[in-house]
Amino acid sequence: MSLKKAYEQYFKMGTSVSRYDMKSDKAMEELVKHYSSMTAENDMKPMFMLDKETTLSDPEKYNLQPAMNYDTARKYLEFARDNGIALRGHTLGWHNQTPIWFFKEGFQDNFEAPWASRETMLARLEWYIKNVLSFVQTEYPGVIYAWDVVNEAIEERNEEGWRKRSPWYQTLGEDFVINAFRFARKYAAPGVKLFYNDYNTFDPFKRETIMNFIVKPLMEEKLIDGIGMQTHLTMEHVEKAMDEYEKTLRFFGATGLEIHVTELDVHNADPSEAGMLKLAEAYKTLFTLYVNAKKEGAANLTSVTFWGMKDDVSWLTGFRKERSYPLLFGDNWEEKDAYHAVVKVPEELA
Repeated sequence: MSLKKAYEQYFKMGTSVSRYDMKSDKAMEELVKHYSSMTAENDMKPMFMLDKETTLSDPEKYNLQPAMNYDTARKYLEFARDNGIALRGHTLGWHNQTPIWFFKEGFQDNFEAPWASRETMLARLEWYIKNVLSFVQTEYPGVIYAWDVVNEAIEERNEEGWRKRSPWYQTLGEDFVINAFRFARKYAAPGVKLFYNDYNTFDPFKRETIMNFIVKPLMEEKLIDGIGMQTHLTMEHVEKAMDEYEKTLRFFGATGLEIHVTELDVHNADPSEAGMLKLAEAYKTLFTLYVNAKKEGAANLTSVTFWGMKDDVSWLTGFRKERSYPLLFGDNWEEKDAYHAVVKVPEELA
């Protein structure tokens, strides 16, 4: 049974898709077979949507309206449209993978240049969001069902909560988030859901800070439709933090907002049979939490997305500096124990 078939009565099943996946016939075959949702891993982030060469060729002309280039995004939008797969837009506002020149006076391409003024950055932010949303909604209407409007604005290591090193914080301060959502709500088509997305949401400090600094103010203005829990986990997290993870799922679920698991993987460096069985148990635990929360009405979980299609393309190997085996499919698309464990959860809980 396919993943999307197994969970069709509960939530969309999704995966991130890289530009390398898009060149693989086998990857595209598996995408259509197993998933009802997809996310461009990188190619719809600002660094790939902004036209650096054109913008920097005439900084005065483009000062408030930087040039755009949607070539990298089109192949994802076209594939999703042509194959009936819903697409999550990721991401409009993020401190990472947004080029530094976008934040600088005169689009100077170096870190030491002065920041652009607040007024300039508000104009650039609105221009960017308006143009990206207008592009996808005009040329690919109905394909994108949700956007991560802002990604990772809270930092658990900072006792004040905000990610103050972010260029967005440096130029706009704390109201960057609410302004981004105001612009997104202004230009989003009816029915397109707006999400705040972050990692380590099971950390108690971060969970509370996201709620107080971001979710409550956005809800007061009816600007937010959902919360994205990235869910990049380790085996240690699964062993020690599942109580906090479930608490977070239900805590955010109590708001009545939609919940998306947006970037699911479980770092596992042990490829042995025992290691793969432990990974399967980890995923069984997670999906049991998801289905139970959904069935009980404790969280309106509407989408779960894996971050990567198979082990050898996972970002975790580079990030963790050791080979990772974190997903449901092996290097050659073999169905792992984790895959079979996930597929069986709905039947076992029926």
